Amino acid sequence: MKRFKAMVSLFAMAMTGCYAAYYDPYYYDYAYYDPYWYGYDAYYAYSWVDPYGVYYFSAPVTAQVDVNAAATAIADRANTYYTPAGCAGAMASGSTVTYNFNNCSGAFGLNSVSGTVRLELSENNGQLVLVATSTDLTAGGRPYILDLNAVATRSGTQRVVTMTSRSRSPDTADSRNEQITMNWEQGSGCVTMNGQGGSTRGDVTTTATVSNFQRCENQCPTAGKVTVESKDGAFTTEFNGSSTATVTGPNGDTKRYELNCP
Repeated sequence: MKRFKAMVSLFAMAMTGCYAAYYDPYYYDYAYYDPYWYGYDAYYAYSWVDPYGVYYFSAPVTAQVDVNAAATAIADRANTYYTPAGCAGAMASGSTVTYNFNNCSGAFGLNSVSGTVRLELSENNGQLVLVATSTDLTAGGRPYILDLNAVATRSGTQRVVTMTSRSRSPDTADSRNEQITMNWEQGSGCVTMNGQGGSTRGDVTTTATVSNFQRCENQCPTAGKVTVESKDGAFTTEFNGSSTATVTGPNGDTKRYELNCP
């Protein structure tokens, strides 16, 4: 009888989802990785749309952007944003900038980047349009695909970049598609991001919402929340400036991650 009761108890625990293994680990992982990818996308875009007043944002708002000159300005300033000095070789040809990274690091979680990034600039009604792709790119020692479309606008000292990102680590996700809005005060070194989208890995599909994700240069994320929805429910992470993130599953199960930040 005691053995029977024990079996019933174990069955009841399994049915109520008390075991973290009941959920696919990808749901926890994606709630952790998605803000990282936001940070990667953000810093590339941040380095293109210089917050300190690169000349193409010093002209009147109605002025047409000289994309060839803008490409030259971006290439000339590459080493302002990546360390160590000289790790980011950048060359402009017309409206295209080609980066060759050699173990570069930057802000917002970007570290140990190597490989090639191609940035193409165009202009649309006075707005700077940027399209970036990568070849043999790695970040943090893992393959990374940069696939990003962005539009940069301004209002006074406010900078806004709207992005469509398919960037991802192929080791972690088969596909990703996010709509992201990033804004910051000129020269502040801190950005706020909001976005929605989702990812797939095999037959696992998620949707994700990132709300008021805030990060400053060379700091851990100071605020924000990511919610990943799956067929099993919601997985959430909130950021408060600490170097540890905890992802909480639908029934309270948690998984902790160390963040790559000071």
